[in-house]
Amino acid sequence: MKKILYLVLILSFTSSAQSLAGRKFALDPGHGSPRSATCEPETKRFETYVNHIVVPYLKQYLISAGATVITTRADFDSLGPCITLSDREAIANNNNVEYFQSVHHNAFQGTANYSLVLFEQIRTLSCPTGNPQWPGQTDVMAAIQAQKLFANMYTTNGYPRGDSCFLGYNLGVLNNLNMPGTLSEGSFFDFPQERIRLANLDYLRTEAQTLFYSFLQYYNQPLPSYATITGVITNSALGTPVKKVRVEIPSAGKTYMIDSLGNGYYRFDSLAAGSYTIYAYTSTDTSSFNINVAAGSINKANFSIEQAEDVGPVKLLSVTPGPGTINLSWEKPSGLTDTIDIYLSEDGTNFPSVPFRKVAGSVTSLSISGLTPNQSYYVKLKGRNIFGESPYFSKTYGAYTASSGDRVLIVDAFNRYGGSGSYQFPYHNFASYYGEALTQLGIRFATVTNSAITNSTQLNGNKYIIWFCGDESTADETFTTQEQNFVKTYLQNGGYFLTTGSEIAWDLDSRGSATDKDFINNWLKASFSADNPTPNTPVATGVQNTIFQRAEPFNFGQTYPEDWADVISPAGGSSAILRYNATQTAGIAWKGLYPTASNEGAVVFISFPLETISDAASRKFLIEKSFQFFNNGVLDATDEDEDLKPETYNISVYPNPFNPVTRIDVKLPETAEYRLEVYDVLGSKVLDIFSGELSAGKYTFTLDMSLYNSGIYFLRVVSEKINHTQKLVLVK
Repeated sequence: MKKILYLVLILSFTSSAQSLAGRKFALDPGHGSPRSATCEPETKRFETYVNHIVVPYLKQYLISAGATVITTRADFDSLGPCITLSDREAIANNNNVEYFQSVHHNAFQGTANYSLVLFEQIRTLSCPTGNPQWPGQTDVMAAIQAQKLFANMYTTNGYPRGDSCFLGYNLGVLNNLNMPGTLSEGSFFDFPQERIRLANLDYLRTEAQTLFYSFLQYYNQPLPSYATITGVITNSALGTPVKKVRVEIPSAGKTYMIDSLGNGYYRFDSLAAGSYTIYAYTSTDTSSFNINVAAGSINKANFSIEQAEDVGPVKLLSVTPGPGTINLSWEKPSGLTDTIDIYLSEDGTNFPSVPFRKVAGSVTSLSISGLTPNQSYYVKLKGRNIFGESPYFSKTYGAYTASSGDRVLIVDAFNRYGGSGSYQFPYHNFASYYGEALTQLGIRFATVTNSAITNSTQLNGNKYIIWFCGDESTADETFTTQEQNFVKTYLQNGGYFLTTGSEIAWDLDSRGSATDKDFINNWLKASFSADNPTPNTPVATGVQNTIFQRAEPFNFGQTYPEDWADVISPAGGSSAILRYNATQTAGIAWKGLYPTASNEGAVVFISFPLETISDAASRKFLIEKSFQFFNNGVLDATDEDEDLKPETYNISVYPNPFNPVTRIDVKLPETAEYRLEVYDVLGSKVLDIFSGELSAGKYTFTLDMSLYNSGIYFLRVVSEKINHTQKLVLVK
């Protein structure tokens, strides 16, 4: 993951007569450093980010009133070094502050959203707020904060509570303080609509201002002379918050543009007391709201306006092949959609500027026929109406238009973007990186998003699966329990499974449940060793004397940065195929019988995102060797071209590469039954050259592959004592 540099917005307001001069406070942004085993899980990452924005804002407010403020963590740094609860208390105690405030945003399975402020209790004889450790202080501050947070944020209530009554135990961050302290849970970050509001920096500024006003009231100081107006504007037709609406107070010369996140939130600060008319403008309507504001107040002005909702992004679900055909399916985007624009490419990177096809906005599937057989095609989509288009393209998916042959299913399980992840965009064309490698190998493929897989049958119809997780991790689930069950069934049925991603082992083994650990240890045949290699350089090499060995290293982290690639270890009889260095493994391979299976399944697990390798030849090499292993189960490079080959046996193929005819000269050491056969890279026999008895001697065969696609094939010469494989390259 990459550390994010946040843009610090300096607070601007006019100070009044209030004074906190001579007072010293400690502010604690709750949680942090989710990568550390001793800190919070990655599921807390968004809350961590929010807490580390609110606290610096609150710090600026308090300093403006003359207070001295220290913080337990660096400003705006949610990914800095881990700090324990005892460390946080020690900072406050060692600096002799007079009040301690810890800022959090609780979570409850997305079903609640209230404001809560907790203080330490010495006993629970009188619940919910009796027997505080600091009577007349922390219980008073908790009541002030809870009431104000509820009034100024969009929560359902505000509750002051003693920690023992509410939790059944004392909060670790409060129980050893030498001064009064409270812990505010402003709102629930996992409540869907609240999460969108918490992504707005001005909403976080309002929370910080609310806590600041609580300090002023607690210390009997006057409120500032300025007023603040905030609000949520909704779409009068749909009842949902608006996006990208301009809001103005002409008499104050103020303008605000509501963001595109879907929270409808706006804020005007530094207003003199008085009456104001607020106007909102869309392309179809103008709406206004009148409000009187007093000095030192935070005022909500919620109203509605008619807005033709923008078209949302299109979620592409699958692209599957037919002879000269590709079949598309997608989800209908949000908003009023007039058309879906479909863009077509032959390489997944270069698209024309105009759509290949337009369909009605209500349509969610399409077959495109008349395409060249045995060719890869890729699509990306946008929705459109008279007001505009989707904010960005869908992901790019593709398929290979062959009518027969074993099929590879590419599963895109990389849905994470933004935040502290390495990849910041809600769209990508990474499926084409795998598709183009398969195209060069002449292998039929389809692409599907992991969320569209609802039963194991969708996997079982494919001989091979490439499941790429990219930078996905616990917050977004590399493999859900349902997905794990689908993959298990697939492997039990003899499937071949290639998976790649930087956080799979960290998610499943380091942070996972017992079910997760069973899946990675016993089905993916690996275990978690470390969160990144030492030294942490984005380079891997093939293990010596295996088919993955080559002279050049594999440089990854190029398509997008990857600085937290997992280090894994072989488990359950698997073998290392890639290493970061002499001792740390970057990939494993295993083939055999899974529990209750009658056919051998196989897995190759690469613990960094293969698509971050920018060199197409390297990506192709890793995929080709993975499929070679799937089909013959041999990793030893000494067995790749030669097995049981007598000294007097000899073979030559010339020309090679060839188009489309080549000559095979073979010297046989003894009379025996011989077979000369040609196989594709998937291990399927495509051609018999000869089968029968031959005497010792020299023979010449002509191989004509004019009916076959360009690609790599393998010539096999087999007898009782000979089992020899020779690579063939057909170039048309």
